Amino acid sequence: MILSGTILIILQLFAGFVLLLFGGDWLVNAGVAIARRFNISPLVIGLTIVAFGTSAPELLVSTISAIKGNAGIAMGNVLGSNIANIGLILGLTAMICPIAVNGMKAVSANGLVMIGASVMLVLLSINGKISRTEGFLLFLLIVIYTILSILKGRRNQNPMSDNTGSDDSGANGADSSSMRPLSAFLLLILSCGMLSYGADLLVNGASSLASAMGVSDKVIGLTIVAFGTSLPELAASVAAAIKKQMDISIGNIIGSNIFNILCVLGVSSAISPIAFQFNTYLKDFIIMLTFSIALLLMVRPWKQTGRLSRVSGLVLFLGYAAYAWSLF
Repeated sequence: MILSGTILIILQLFAGFVLLLFGGDWLVNAGVAIARRFNISPLVIGLTIVAFGTSAPELLVSTISAIKGNAGIAMGNVLGSNIANIGLILGLTAMICPIAVNGMKAVSANGLVMIGASVMLVLLSINGKISRTEGFLLFLLIVIYTILSILKGRRNQNPMSDNTGSDDSGANGADSSSMRPLSAFLLLILSCGMLSYGADLLVNGASSLASAMGVSDKVIGLTIVAFGTSLPELAASVAAAIKKQMDISIGNIIGSNIFNILCVLGVSSAISPIAFQFNTYLKDFIIMLTFSIALLLMVRPWKQTGRLSRVSGLVLFLGYAAYAWSLF
């Protein structure tokens, strides 16, 4: 019985990995195709469509937690995911393939939005509660942010250039340059579903292994669940970096963190007010802010073209490793 259970967990992990691998690749192809068809910059696609698609697991986990009355899980999931997105996901991505950023103005502006959203979350959380009214306010802000991002992306995009300079053929042979809009949207929906289901399989498998090893639920929530719901970001960001779609890669992370705060917590608290002990998460708030500020400084916003080097990626990764270690 024990052996068959272990084999089932291994199969879950393998299936989840395969779904994430192909889902991330197809999501980037669909995102690039949509960007070209509607004349939207790849960075904005990364900040909105790709970011929101890869953040679906966080929204699902936090919403279900709120409905079940486990509001603390919603907060821990968002904080843990935002820290993992920058420290682990972007760190690993930069280590694999250094990220060159062309649209530094947009990256800097949206990076400041990410930091501002993080600061606002801290201020709202000081009293140990995020009310329904505050939840609706957060959700309204993500709607405004998305609309403004798309409108600005369309104005700034040069219709004569795709701003990519990359090979758009995925591992599956799909060519985003010749993909029809309907096909791109269907592929987008399919890939988001694959990423969400793949992450769910990996989280369940990893949680089963961790529970068998005697790891506490709190640590599982802040590490395995947070990492698992961030796996779509990892798959999409690495796939984008390999395809030289750097703006999508970094836009995905910045957009995901903004989405997690404004939409995930907004929806969760609108369903059920989130009550928690502020001091319990104080360290996590500080680390999330530190990673957000560090990311913006590392891409050198004072220069016209930014770059997240392998060394910067290693620093982010080691920072996350130290944070994860401190939880055990």
